[in-house]
Amino acid sequence: MELVEAEHTFVYVVHPDFASPVVNFYEKARKIPDLLTMFPGHIIQDVFLVPPGTQVQTSSYQNIKGTRYSLRPPEFTSSVVIQFAGEHPEGALIRSRFWAHGTAPEVLRVEAALFRHMRRTFRNIGGPKVGPTAFAQLLNGRRLTLNVNAPPETDLRAD
Repeated sequence: MELVEAEHTFVYVVHPDFASPVVNFYEKARKIPDLLTMFPGHIIQDVFLVPPGTQVQTSSYQNIKGTRYSLRPPEFTSSVVIQFAGEHPEGALIRSRFWAHGTAPEVLRVEAALFRHMRRTFRNIGGPKVGPTAFAQLLNGRRLTLNVNAPPETDLRAD
């Protein structure tokens, strides 16, 4: 992300707690505390890259545990959505993904920069891109999958 941050101005929007409407803004990815561990029992963390000054707020909904809050693309018009994943408790690596939501030119430029840098620094494994650390672990026999419940034959392979 440092390469993209050096090229473009945007902020990271993080909603760290389902039970609270509070949304946090960060200028650098490295400043986001507890990324991938914010929601105990969940391994996917949505982070939104938006132009500075974008107004963002959560929407509330009722759950069996009471009022909960959600931050999803419909709450704002345009962003790059990154779903960071990571290590499942059973040991598999779960693939992360990103996409652009909306058509704001500055958001589309950030998405294009992400793709460009990913193509340069990640390996192509039968279509999906794999970062250097995950690729090394894949070579050592670690499971890399989009969904931990998917059958092993659908896992990414370094063949």
